[in-house]
Amino acid sequence: MTSGAPSDWYRWIPEQISARDYELLPEDFCRTIEVVDGHIVKCESPSRLHNRVARRIATHMEAGRKPEPCLMVDTDVDVRISDVPLSLRRPDVIVYRCLDDDAKLYAGDTVLVVEVVSPDSSFHTDTVEKKAAYAAAGIPVYLIVFLTEAADGIELIEEYRLSEGRYHLVCLHTRRLTVDSPIPVDIAFGDLASG
Repeated sequence: MTSGAPSDWYRWIPEQISARDYELLPEDFCRTIEVVDGHIVKCESPSRLHNRVARRIATHMEAGRKPEPCLMVDTDVDVRISDVPLSLRRPDVIVYRCLDDDAKLYAGDTVLVVEVVSPDSSFHTDTVEKKAAYAAAGIPVYLIVFLTEAADGIELIEEYRLSEGRYHLVCLHTRRLTVDSPIPVDIAFGDLASG
């Protein structure tokens, strides 16, 4: 538990939290939530397929990194959209400009985010709410991965690029994820999802 948080911290959480309130929450609890306009949004545990796809996308992006410009790849970490009101999201995969490990990761440092859609729970959040929030925050590239029950596990991946303050669909990836920038990736869907 983060120092300063009361032992019965769950009773202490206000209806709308500030950035300071968030810092007082236990780290293990923070890993299970997002904050939208100061309101806590509980995130459901993703499926094994969801986690596998996100991890493999991150691994391939990590392998494609070049020393310049300095970019980092991570999974499931806070991206600070705004401080007041506090808004932060936890994309499944994040590519961002190099920062110290203890520095807060802001949307302005982020160059690409990936969300893996869980059809039964996160479809509207990932395709509408997060798409609007990431565009408004100026994140240049947004990939949305749609899972399926089919053998390869992925139905399609939508690639959006930011232009004039909003996302424009530039590619529907149907068998392979092939992206040139900010990090080159070329991988078959089956290799992303197979067990």
